[in-house]
Amino acid sequence: MASSVSICALWFVFSIKKPKHFSYPSFFKFAVTIVFLLINKYFKISFLLLLLLGLFSGCAVKKYLKDDEYLLNKYNISLSEKNENIPNSVLRTFLKPPPNKKFLGIRFKLGIYFKYQSGEKKFSKWMTKNFSEPPVFYLEDDAEKISRRLSQYLNNIGFFNSAVNYAPVFRKKTANLRFEIIPAVPYRVSEISYEIPDSLLRQYVFSRLDETLIKKGDIYNAYTFDDERDRITAQLRDVGYFYFNRNYIQYVVDSSFKDHKLTVVLKINNIKTNDPSDPKKYTEKNHDRYFIRKVDVIEDFNSKLDLYGDSLLHTIHFWPDTTGYTYLFLYNDKLRIKPSAFNSAIHIKPGKTYSASDLQNTYRRLFNYRIIRTATISFDTTNAGNNAGGEKKYLNSRIQIQQSKLNTFRAELEGTNSSGDLGIRGNLVYANKNIFRKADVLRIRLIGGFEAQTISTVEGGQSGAGIFNTFEAGISGTIFFPRFLSPVRLEKFNLRFSPQTNITFGFNYQLRPNYSRNITNLDIGYTWNQNLQLKHILTPFNLNYVNVNPTPEFQEILDNEENRRLKEQYSDHFIFGMRYSIIFNNQNLKSLEHFNYLRVNIETSGNLLYGINTLFNSAKTEEGFYQVLGIRYAQFFRLNYDYRHYYYFSRNTNSLVFRVVMGVSIPYGNSNEVPYEKGYYGGGANDMRGWEYRKLGPGEFSGTSDYERIGDIQLEGNVEYRFPIYKIFKGALFADVGNIWTYNNDTLTFPGGQFTFNTFYKQLAVDAGIGFRFDFQFFIFRLDAAIPLRDPALTGDKWRFNYLKLSDFRLNFGIGYPF
Repeated sequence: MASSVSICALWFVFSIKKPKHFSYPSFFKFAVTIVFLLINKYFKISFLLLLLLGLFSGCAVKKYLKDDEYLLNKYNISLSEKNENIPNSVLRTFLKPPPNKKFLGIRFKLGIYFKYQSGEKKFSKWMTKNFSEPPVFYLEDDAEKISRRLSQYLNNIGFFNSAVNYAPVFRKKTANLRFEIIPAVPYRVSEISYEIPDSLLRQYVFSRLDETLIKKGDIYNAYTFDDERDRITAQLRDVGYFYFNRNYIQYVVDSSFKDHKLTVVLKINNIKTNDPSDPKKYTEKNHDRYFIRKVDVIEDFNSKLDLYGDSLLHTIHFWPDTTGYTYLFLYNDKLRIKPSAFNSAIHIKPGKTYSASDLQNTYRRLFNYRIIRTATISFDTTNAGNNAGGEKKYLNSRIQIQQSKLNTFRAELEGTNSSGDLGIRGNLVYANKNIFRKADVLRIRLIGGFEAQTISTVEGGQSGAGIFNTFEAGISGTIFFPRFLSPVRLEKFNLRFSPQTNITFGFNYQLRPNYSRNITNLDIGYTWNQNLQLKHILTPFNLNYVNVNPTPEFQEILDNEENRRLKEQYSDHFIFGMRYSIIFNNQNLKSLEHFNYLRVNIETSGNLLYGINTLFNSAKTEEGFYQVLGIRYAQFFRLNYDYRHYYYFSRNTNSLVFRVVMGVSIPYGNSNEVPYEKGYYGGGANDMRGWEYRKLGPGEFSGTSDYERIGDIQLEGNVEYRFPIYKIFKGALFADVGNIWTYNNDTLTFPGGQFTFNTFYKQLAVDAGIGFRFDFQFFIFRLDAAIPLRDPALTGDKWRFNYLKLSDFRLNFGIGYPF
């Protein structure tokens, strides 16, 4: 009833009869709407109020327009018949200028422009400069320019002489500009031939002719022809043609208008030089092919030094080539980086032809070394000479490396928010970027922090007891080796994939009011990129030991506890296994384009130990489990799947992101339950944002729990629309659906929480919300507000539309995007 009254009141305020030419100021409409928004308790009614505000504000700018002025509202473009060779997404890039930006159908920036652009006060000038944009009107000249651009593009992709018609549609001081394209019959390549007078160069071009981008029968495409130029240029620069460029390649195209066919001649011209005796004449010569004479390496380059007093010859072998290639290292006093560190980084080979790909690979590998700040590779023909016959030209190469600071030290102080428990943490981080003089990196982190943790009744405390009642301290370290360390030499693997070996170790001490916990971990892993889109992470050795020391009072509570899952949460456990991850990411970092991201994680634990125990018939405990050093080890299989799709539109300023997450952890053999830290949780800032962290599920569990909810199976989907608001201030609308479940039927702990195929879809939770982000480039601060729309814990109807309240919103703070 109150909501209906509020809507009627808002309608009355804005629709009451007013003097001619009078309109409510925008800020007045906004303020009145906010007041009614606060009065209303129901979210769906509040949304209607915002919609009404948009309707009133959307027409406000039109009163500033002259009789002959029409705002450009939007473009429409259509084809008389659908053609997959004419992509609509490309056609839309020619539709310029773009219309004024709208948010929820309202031209906020344009309204501010009309309101303040003529003002003389500082506030008016500030508003105009920072928050406005000038109007974009429909102009006949602009429409004609777009038509010409579209026609030129259609010609470039083979649809010569296509018709491009346009017509503006005027309505209420706005104009929609519609374009209709009637494609002509496309021209196709009927024949392609080559004119290459340089016989050696011709051999190299023909050797990879199967890779050509221009094929008989294809529709003519000028952009493909340009790509073919670049492909041939890259191929020739990889076989020694150091000075070759795409300008030496030209096409001669002859058309048959009757058959819509094209004959193409690809010509690679020789080098032409003017005849000194007659400027009107020129001479031709073949392109020179260059070989590398020598490679000098200065691993600690100083621009103030011209000479280096010491030198060292170092030989590098490249699998499967048995030849040793010698490099000259120049230095003063001593080498800071051992020459062997560059065995898998340098790909430029003395005596071999110049290769642009080898040059880029060398750059890429060198910049993977964190000790290297900059690297410059130069080539020079000075004093390089020719061979006896003169047909071979030589280049001298020099690699100049400037090192970054060897040792770094930084202190970090941060606030923490774990499930609503606030705390403070400090880190001291030390790094040595060349610990073993082979570009290996050592990083040591000292951790210390306090937290005001809520103590559950099962732990023998009272909710909210104490301030900073927990303490945490520890040390962690990582050594990065820019190569694959293994008992077996893998030279081919090192050269091809540029792998990295990581050794991670750590010890963490946690003091809680009713127990203390020591966590020790040791990992040995490898990371390598199969190509630009595919990455592998293998951890064949993963050791994690958790030692829990309850207080006598808390131990007594645990002894009397019948809940097995809860007891194992506070018991010692040992994980010894391996992990493997594969990551696919086809994101183009140079431009914003649609891309996909996929990560699959596989983890196992306890299989090797269980096999050894079984083989040697080791003794079991009274409960029937094996132990290592008196500690029961975990045995489980864990699989995670994370897929994301990023879709960009509106001139790449807006994006729509989808994510699907699935996971399963299955205990077996030596375990009845998955270790606590290997389970799945619902709620929080990065997944189901309508629920507090670890407060959702499992399944339709509706009871109260004295400890955090944990599941063995996770299924979740997210969608998020991201849009700019003003400069670094950005917004988002999102929805989440998902839940967690237990693998076994745990009626004691989580009744209704077991996963079954015939009920799981009925137990999915749904939330939606709005987010605000501050994008500072180097980091993003995020605030998301979400409200539960469907709660599987409810009995009867699980949808909550009929009793949504503003107080049901959950605020989530985070750094970076949730996905």
